Order: sequence, then structure tokens, then C-alpha cells
Amino acid sequence: MEDFDELDLETITPRQVREYLKDKYVIVASNRGPVEFRRDAGGGIKAFRGAGGVVTAMSTALTATDAVWISTARTREDAIMTREATGGRMAMPPDRPQYWVRFIVPEKNDYHQYYNVISNSLLWPLQHYLFDVVRRPVIDDTVHHAWSGGYRKVNRLFAEEIIKEIRSTDKKALVFLQDYHLYLCAHYIRRREPDVLIHHFTHSPWVQPDYFRLLPLSMRRELLQGMLATDVLGFHTHHYVNNFLQCCREGEAVRATVDSKRRIIRFGQRETFVRHYPISIDHEALEKTASRSDVAAYREMLRLLAGDRKLMVRVDRIEPSKNILRGLQAYERFLACHPEWRERVVFVNVLYPSREDLREYRDLRREIEETADTINREFSTLEWDPVVLSIEDNYPRSVAALMEFEVLLVNPVIDGMNLVCKEGAVLNRRDGVILLSVGAGAYHELRGAVIPLNPLDVSETAHCIWKALEMGERKRKAMARLAREVVKKNTSFLWFLQQMRALRKVERLRAAVGTSPGPQVELPRYERFD
Repeated sequence: MEDFDELDLETITPRQVREYLKDKYVIVASNRGPVEFRRDAGGGIKAFRGAGGVVTAMSTALTATDAVWISTARTREDAIMTREATGGRMAMPPDRPQYWVRFIVPEKNDYHQYYNVISNSLLWPLQHYLFDVVRRPVIDDTVHHAWSGGYRKVNRLFAEEIIKEIRSTDKKALVFLQDYHLYLCAHYIRRREPDVLIHHFTHSPWVQPDYFRLLPLSMRRELLQGMLATDVLGFHTHHYVNNFLQCCREGEAVRATVDSKRRIIRFGQRETFVRHYPISIDHEALEKTASRSDVAAYREMLRLLAGDRKLMVRVDRIEPSKNILRGLQAYERFLACHPEWRERVVFVNVLYPSREDLREYRDLRREIEETADTINREFSTLEWDPVVLSIEDNYPRSVAALMEFEVLLVNPVIDGMNLVCKEGAVLNRRDGVILLSVGAGAYHELRGAVIPLNPLDVSETAHCIWKALEMGERKRKAMARLAREVVKKNTSFLWFLQQMRALRKVERLRAAVGTSPGPQVELPRYERFD
């Protein structure tokens, strides 16, 4: 076989990847895994597909790897299945195994502090520029305790499980850490396995230095030291890469040397490569899902609902960054400014509940429901409700909606990438027009194939809705075709291959130099943490 470095990523096959990985062992770690076990109506335990962009991308990328995927047990049934599984591992899918799933089970309070207090209430809003700086966050003793007693603890727990997997085989381990939940994990792995190859991918945006400084110095120090214990850091866009390089160049939190041209950071004796790979989707798997009978049934329901009206759609989790409220307000403004479109369009919001153990998420859901009700009360007729709101975990219905829209609204304030617009571009059967926020990472790829909008400007968004609905058939077809072509040039499999190739480059550089960096290098005292 040709050397892996010389293979054309556009034409590489799963068989070639398996050949390359025959002496490698892929370990993926993320907070949310590819499967979640819950009770079905009959009381039995059933596996459900995990939610979120990380799961969407990584699940399809691993089909050629025979990897192990480590994540947290999110339900009681996850913990039960972990106890009952041989060696704590479960084959996925069970009927045709392609990789293994393993759950860690943190203490309830540790997980709450790691997930709710730090990951979702501090790091996530920081990275999406969503701090309410007048009121939130208040970083007090409770938050500092959650960092040390929860975030550190669960990152260590992940590291321990990863180290067990590394030591369970004679193959060379390739570790792929995912997102903001695991920023400290590489540091803990590196102290005990100095030569292992580690890649960390951040699925969120990365902010500029001035905003990053809103995080306490001690936390920034630990976070950057953890990330710089990796061999390769991946981000969605070149812009996020530059932001990260600037944060490290500041010299306030860590003493690092930044080579902006080569996108390399030297910290101690280790060099970390910083790269961007725009995440994408598995087109073939998506088309298979689209052909299912349950999806067809939902498509028919949506067409009956719309009748001869235009169908405007959004598909999102209920998160502050998704900007659902302004989407509804823009639609309300559109109906007020363009009465000729009343009763000629229906706005279907297919939403997923999210993080409902956090008060701000429950409040957001309530506001969305109230805003939808307000619009319906204002504009409804005997035969028409302008807004249809569905809040449930229903993937087939989401796929159906993406196949049937005439207009798709994707208006996040900011998003690391956003896969909904990419799924919509590939799935849609009606030459639908995509309205896409310039704050989405995907906008950099889809520019020219979508109608851009400022996510904060409700008046502009209302005008964009009108523009999309009034667009002529020829232009609609041209934009839809271009969007499909752009998205199909990239896949989640290609995204993952780029990361494997980056680690392969590090491996070859080490072999050429004849040394491998390790913890034997004494770091300045202030850069160490426990």
C-alpha cells in the first residue's frame, strides 16, 4: 500500500484507512457519546442515537477504525449497560459492530459541577461571546470549587479510562479528544503516557484574547497548559486558529513561543500544531435515513400541514446561541410588513429540548413558547396558524423538515460550524433557500450559496425572509445546486482523515528527530496544576 501521507484524501477508501490503522488503536473521548440508553414504552432498555454535531460527525467517521469511544453515562440505563457489558465495552451498532462504546460514571455532584457549572455555564457562553457581562457569570468560590472539584476531577476520570485503553493493547494509540469539556484531559494523559499521540478538536468558536481574559487567569493557565499538552489542535475555521494563536502569544497565562506562519506553538519542549478542518456530514448515511418509511410519513404530514402554502423551517436545539427568539421576532416582523404573505406561509420550528436542568434553558424554552403563542394570537385565522412549534427529540421529523422546506432559517448568534445548514443543503428536494447567519462557521464555506444575515438584526432577517420567498425559480435552483456542491466536496470522513494525517505528520517528525517530548522537562512552577 502507498504511504498514508501520499494518498489522495478525495479518493481514499475505508479499506485503505483500515490498512493504515492495522497497527494503530483509535481512542475517541467526548462528553456526549454516539448512543444513549433509555427505557422504551415496554420498560425494556433501548439504544437511541446521541444528539449533537460531535456525534453526527464522529459516528460516521469511525466506521473504518474499530475504535473505542469513551463518553459519560448520561442516563441511569447507560450506567446499567456499562455494569453489564463485558469489560465495560459495548459494540456499536450491536448487529453490525464497527466500533466500541465505553461509559465513565462520575459521581453525581462531580458531574454537575463539571458539566453544568463549568462546561455549560462558564466555558460554553465564553466561547460563544454570550456572557451577560452585567449580570452573569459571577465567578465566586462556588465556581472555583466546581473547577477544582468537578471539572478537574471528571477530566482526570476520562484520562484514567483513556490510559487503561492505551495500555490494553500493543498497538500505537491515537487519542482524539473532543471539545470544551475535556480541555485538561491531555495534560493528565501526558504525565503518564508521554509519547502517545493526542489530537484535540474544539467544536465551538475560539474567542479573541480580550474576551478570553474574562476567564480567571488561573483557569486560563490550566486550560491552555492542558491544550498545549496535545500534538495537534483542531478548529473549524482559520479565524478560530488565529484567535487561539493570539491568546497564546499574549504570554500572560503560559510562556509559549508562537510561530504564526507555520501555526505551531512551542511550550516547554513540546510543539503543538494548530490547524483548521471544517467539519461536515456523511452524505450517504443521511440519504439512507431520508429513505426510511418514518421519514416519508413525516414528510407527508408536513405537506398536509402546509397545503399550498410555502414551508419555512428551522431545526435546532434550544440553546441561547441558536437565536431562536430573534428568528420568531423576525418572522413576526415579516408578517406585519408583508400582509400579502399572510396565510401563504407557515413557519415550522422543529426544536430539541436541551440542558433543561439549567434554569436559563428552561426560561428560554418558556420564552420561545410564549413568543410563538403571541404570533399565533396576533395573526391566526380559522384555517391558518403562522407558527407550528414542536419540541421533542425526533430525528426523523427533523430530516423530513429539511427535505421539504422552501426556506430554511439558520440564524445563530455564533456557531462553531452548524451542520443543520449543510444537512439542509444536501437533503432538500424543493430547491429551498437557506438563510444563514454570518456568525456560523459554515458561512465561510457556503458564502454565495445562501442569503447572509446579521443574526442580531431582526429587521434585516425579516427582509431576508421576504427576499427568499419572492426569489425566482431559476435563482433558487442555482443557489440550491451550489450549496449542494459545496457541502458534498467535504464529508465527516474526510474531516477525520485530515486529523489522522496531522498526527501521522507528527509521528514522522518525531521519528526523524529521534526524540519525543515528555514530562521529564521541568515546567515553571506556576504552570503546574493538580
